[in-house]
Amino acid sequence: GVWRQTRALLFKNCLIKCRTKKSSVQEVLFPLFFLFWLILMSMMHPHRKYDEVPNTDLGPLDPSVLVNFVIGYTPPTALAREIMKKVAFDNFEDGIHT
Repeated sequence: GVWRQTRALLFKNCLIKCRTKKSSVQEVLFPLFFLFWLILMSMMHPHRKYDEVPNTDLGPLDPSVLVNFVIGYTPPTALAREIMKKVAFDNFEDGIHT
């Protein structure tokens, strides 16, 4: 039944791999080469740690300047969404779509 078909298929695949050694070696070596390349690149460009930026008061916002203004924030958590809604409705009478 199923086991015989599976075993025959695996045997067939082994025969194909043995007969096409060049492509089989390429299937193994290319991913290893790219993995080595990625590791090398990450070692050449190490991650930077940035210091915290202190809070500053920017003063009142002028809504006439901010016609098509986009504010981005991260991470997209519930707390960040609450803060952005508060910023939108405290500084603009119509609010901003966040």
